[in-house]
Amino acid sequence: MLTEPLVLIVYGATGFTGKLVATYLDAHPELRGKPWAIAGRTQSKLADLSAKLGNRPETLCVDLKDTIAVTAMVLRTTVVINCAGPFSINNGANLLGACALEGTHYSDLAGEGFWQAEMVEAFHDIAQEFEAFHDIAQESGAKVILGGGVDSIPSDLAAFIAAGSLHREPNDKVQIRGVYTRYTGSFSGGTINSGKARGRAKKSGRLTDVMEADPYLLSPKKIGIESEDPATADGMAKEFRWAFDSSHVAITKFFMAPINARIVRRSLVLRDEYQKISYSECASIGMWIRLAGMWLSRGLGYFLGEPIKIKPTSGEGPPPWLLRDGGFEIEVSASTKTKVARTRISGKGDPGYGATSKMLAELGLCLALDDHSKSSNRAGVLTPSTGLGNALILRLSQARGGKFMQFDTVPYYTRNVKKNLS
Repeated sequence: MLTEPLVLIVYGATGFTGKLVATYLDAHPELRGKPWAIAGRTQSKLADLSAKLGNRPETLCVDLKDTIAVTAMVLRTTVVINCAGPFSINNGANLLGACALEGTHYSDLAGEGFWQAEMVEAFHDIAQEFEAFHDIAQESGAKVILGGGVDSIPSDLAAFIAAGSLHREPNDKVQIRGVYTRYTGSFSGGTINSGKARGRAKKSGRLTDVMEADPYLLSPKKIGIESEDPATADGMAKEFRWAFDSSHVAITKFFMAPINARIVRRSLVLRDEYQKISYSECASIGMWIRLAGMWLSRGLGYFLGEPIKIKPTSGEGPPPWLLRDGGFEIEVSASTKTKVARTRISGKGDPGYGATSKMLAELGLCLALDDHSKSSNRAGVLTPSTGLGNALILRLSQARGGKFMQFDTVPYYTRNVKKNLS
C-alpha cells in the first residue's frame, strides 16, 4: 500500500522555533485535511508535540546522521523546512543535500554564512542538473531557499521590490540601501548555540577573516561593486560605526546586516544584476530607541511576570509577550543618479521567533501549494526573491488576513522631488 504524500515536513519541530512553526501550521486553514509531519531525533518529544496539536500531524523520528533514513524521509514530501540549528554542526548538510539530490524543495533558518557558502558550492549545480531531469518527468527541480526567516526575507524582498519599481535604464548603476527602523525582540538558546558554532568554525579555520569580510561569500568567484577594497559584508564603509542621516537622524551598524546583505547579493548574482546594483544595510538610531523602550517599559518582562531570559538555554527563547508584541520594519531605497524608489516592509511579532516562524511556515506553504514557476530561477540554491519572488510577496501580504506583514512602496520619482513612505 502506497503511503500518502505529505504536503511538507518540519524537521527540528521540538525546538523553540520549530514548535512555533508547527503550531502556526497546525492552525493554518490551507493545511486542514491535508497530511503533513513533524520530524526530529527524539520520538517521545515528537509524540508529545503532536498530541498537543489539533491536527495530530504524523511524527517521523530521523537522525540526520542516517543518510538512508534521511533520503526515505525527503522522498515522502515535496517540501522540507529545517529548524534544527546550528546547521553547521547538526548535520544540516545531510538533509539539505538529500533534498537537492531527490528534487525536494527545502528551506531553513541558517544565519551561518560559512555553512551557507559550503552548501552553495556543494549543491547548487546538482539541484540545477536535476531540474533538467525533472522537466522531462514534468516535475520541478529542487529549490533550496536560503534565508527563510527574518534573515533574510524582508531585506531580500524589499530590495527586489524597490529595484523593480525604479524603471531604470539598462546601463544605470543602482545603489540599494536597507535601513532597519524597528527590531523589537530578544534571542534564544539557539542563538547562543549558533554563536558557539561560529566560534568553533573560526578556531578550526572553517571560517576565516577573509571570508567574514567577503561581500560575495555566498556567490563564489563573483566580483561585484562591493568587492572593491576595503570590502565589507554589510556594504557599509569599513570604518563605519554611525553617521548622521537626513532621513533617520542617525544610522548605525546592524548586527544582522552581514547575513542579510549577502543573501541580497546572491539574488543579484542569480539575476545577473550584481555588476550594476550594490546593496548595503544598517540600522537607524530609532531602532535601538524602540528596542530599549519596549524592554524598559515592561521592566524587562518582570512587570508582566514573564522576564526576558538573558542567558537562555536550548529550547528557551523570548517570553510570550515579546513573541506577540515585538515587530520589525525595514525601509529600502533604490536610487540612480536621477531616480529613487522606496519600499517598506514591516511585520508583527518578535522578529527572530514570532515573525520568523510565520515567515518560514508561509515560505514552506508557498513552495508546496503555490505556483512559483514564474520566479527568476527554477532550481538550485536560491533566495526568497529568486526562488519564489512575487508568489511569496503575495502570500506574506495575505497571511493572517493581511495583518501579519505589510508591503508599502513609493513609485519611483526624480531626485529633486522628495517623497516619503507614509
